[in-house]
Amino acid sequence: SLQRLSIDRSAQRITIAHDTSTGAKAQASVIVLHGLGDTAQGWADVASMWAEALPSIRFVLPTAPTRPVTLNGGMAMPAWYDIVSLDGDRADQSCEGLDASKAAVDKIIDDEAAVVGGASRVLVAGFSQGGALALYTGLRRTEEPPLAGILCMSGYLPKAESWAVENSAKRMPVMLCHGDSDPVVLPAWALKTREALAAQGVGVKMKVYPGMVHSACDDEIKDALNFIRASLPAPEAAPPDGGIEGAGAKGEL
Repeated sequence: SLQRLSIDRSAQRITIAHDTSTGAKAQASVIVLHGLGDTAQGWADVASMWAEALPSIRFVLPTAPTRPVTLNGGMAMPAWYDIVSLDGDRADQSCEGLDASKAAVDKIIDDEAAVVGGASRVLVAGFSQGGALALYTGLRRTEEPPLAGILCMSGYLPKAESWAVENSAKRMPVMLCHGDSDPVVLPAWALKTREALAAQGVGVKMKVYPGMVHSACDDEIKDALNFIRASLPAPEAAPPDGGIEGAGAKGEL
């Protein structure tokens, strides 16, 4: 089955899916949210690797709206919400624009659910600010059943003091991946995120990658693939296992 790359320029969105001309239907969807100042293109290569290993799954990569960012002197760039500073505890910042971005992602979730057979077949992943938005969106959904899961890479829980996890979302698996040398989103914030989610009854796992800064690494990409595979329904006609070896061996806390 050949991969098809669909680019919707009007919505600045990339969709990676296998050719469905044979009648095969996508059975699940993963929404991938990029970090501050990036675009959908920044994660297209990684999503393509995941799609090669998971041929029954669609990958949808939206691009954030362009907005002034206080952290960068008011310069406009793709951003899911405003970031004021890297200092102090990021969880306390107001994150202007976060709710509008949550609404936009909720709309993508609903659209994808209509394609793949329900929101329980949709997983939301994100990096950095995108990871924070993935947590904020998925854990605040009240709909039943919950999403298939949330994958947060180098992210944190935004506005953590101002909201609680919805009861329906507590059954959803959450995976946090973080570098122990991240100077931008400090490892301590990831630990606080894990503790806050666990205290609210969320089934959260965390993996820490030695030496990784504010970026992604091969081991993390493999672990993320395995989390996606485990969280989403198995294909009805499962192909021979083309899994990536060596995942899951490092740094679980």
